Amino acid sequence: MDNVVLYPFNKITQGMVRFRDLTDFRIVAVVDFVLHKGKDAAELVAGRAAGIPITDNIEEVLEAADTLILNDPGTSFGNNESVYGEHNLTQLWRMLVIRAHERKLRIISVHEIIDGPTLEWLLKNGITIEVEPQIPASLERRLQTEYVFPSPGDEVATYLSYFDVDAQITAYNHNICKVGIFATRGCLGKFTAQMSLFRELKQAGEKVKAIITEPTASLFNQPGGDIMKFIARRPLNQYPYYIHAAVREAESEGCDYVLLSGQGSLLPNENFVIAATKVSYLRAFRPDLTILIAGYDDDEQIRDSLDILRIYGNASRPFAILIPDKYEVDFGEYIWKTPEEIERRKEEIRSRFEAEHVESVLDIGRLAAKLSQYKKTVRL
Repeated sequence: MDNVVLYPFNKITQGMVRFRDLTDFRIVAVVDFVLHKGKDAAELVAGRAAGIPITDNIEEVLEAADTLILNDPGTSFGNNESVYGEHNLTQLWRMLVIRAHERKLRIISVHEIIDGPTLEWLLKNGITIEVEPQIPASLERRLQTEYVFPSPGDEVATYLSYFDVDAQITAYNHNICKVGIFATRGCLGKFTAQMSLFRELKQAGEKVKAIITEPTASLFNQPGGDIMKFIARRPLNQYPYYIHAAVREAESEGCDYVLLSGQGSLLPNENFVIAATKVSYLRAFRPDLTILIAGYDDDEQIRDSLDILRIYGNASRPFAILIPDKYEVDFGEYIWKTPEEIERRKEEIRSRFEAEHVESVLDIGRLAAKLSQYKKTVRL
């Protein structure tokens, strides 16, 4: 895989474009049938053009590529149902896939493809789509040989098992600094914060591993932490053990840091099993330092998140609280905050919460040097 075309220009693609320097391939173009045709993807994402056109001319861009990466499974999900119907995106997705197949491109999906009609169509046309692995082979071996998982039980027993992970999840060697990045709600910039910090630490000469909860983890040669991809292969109650195994492996490789980005909101929702999973992977990870990303009108959620981190995450207070420069309000639509609004919110957080550092998400790189100084004093 050397020259890659991405589809479509969604949140996942934007993350890949922003952090393309951390991959082993070159992004030659982005196909999108709805948004930003004729624009440069890198300019839209990071403000600087890089010759990555957004286009619906699939014949031209596939000619220059050896791989098509699908960041969309061919059916609506999330908040794009109306857009899917309006623009007939299921059929356009199939047209793109079959053109790539005819040109003998490697076709990769970052999502599990589970839609019945889509699977039938692929089989009928003899098309193979590779699904990027969630769990590296080395971690599969660890899970199979080093842990005894709770026996399956009814829903209540499964729920209670999440609070009994300490028996096997023993102390770490304390030669690694574990940084947890969490948020009061989804789509505030956890992945951007994680990968920006990952890049800064690597450039500073630190050895670092990231447990990535976006479905693109393997494309960055890192272990995946996407819960939905995990449960496609393994029972949900094994997830905290997997997080523990990933940290142990990072330790064994001599890493200075391991960065975990939580998935969705840190706060529990009405699904009590998912809520328990969040508690259990916090206990399994046991962050030495926590970074909380918060919005502009959620002080109550910040307080609740700090309580959860204090009780289950071993954090008396966060190392930093970050705020986004923008947040998504609808498919492809964002509200951008002015520099004045960002500074005003940062000052509010400084006065109301005991965070050592308050920054915008895009400025998290400023914390890398402070982390290098701080890691010597926390549990090491």
